[in-house]
Amino acid sequence: MPVVGILGGIFDPIHNGHLRLALATRQQLSLDHVRLIPANIPPHRSMPVASSMHRRNMIARAIEGDAGLRMDLRETDSDASSYTINTLRSLRQEFPDVTFCLILGKDAFNKIDSWREWQALLNYAHIIVANRPGETKETVSPTLTAWIAEHQTNRAASMNEKLAGVIYFLDIPMLDISSSMIREKYAKHEVVNACLPASTLTYIKDNHLYLDTA
Repeated sequence: MPVVGILGGIFDPIHNGHLRLALATRQQLSLDHVRLIPANIPPHRSMPVASSMHRRNMIARAIEGDAGLRMDLRETDSDASSYTINTLRSLRQEFPDVTFCLILGKDAFNKIDSWREWQALLNYAHIIVANRPGETKETVSPTLTAWIAEHQTNRAASMNEKLAGVIYFLDIPMLDISSSMIREKYAKHEVVNACLPASTLTYIKDNHLYLDTA
């Protein structure tokens, strides 16, 4: 059965850190592909600076020509807040026989117990947590600690054995880049070429984005 990664985010703009995470996870775990899902209304963060149209266009250009990365617009096509549990339910309904792996950075995962119906996420997908090699452990709630202990696996192959239900920690040399940092530097006319794809930077310039976010 296909094993597909799910990487959600605001992608405001998409950058090399997003792409590194998606591509490294796909390669290390031999995923069929990774679906990038831009959020519409993020419930835990401020509203995006760029419109959904611009963010979608930047993603499309950034992943053009890479069959291992695909864009999924189910959240931006909705008028509702972008709750991950609703997205996973929608994916499971559309693809009942696909194994889904929700890809999260460690910082996001450590706060997952503040998400809507967070314990139900494993009913619809596995969760892959991206560790930075050598990263120190952060304090998480006792409830989350117990949940991890109940569902964690050290066998990547176990994600091929069922459609959902396990947590797997994966060491990935992630880049220290954020969209907010890129926006701030760009608005100050600082060089950001190394932080994002050339196609994304060209789109930002052509459409006069992020000029007043300093």
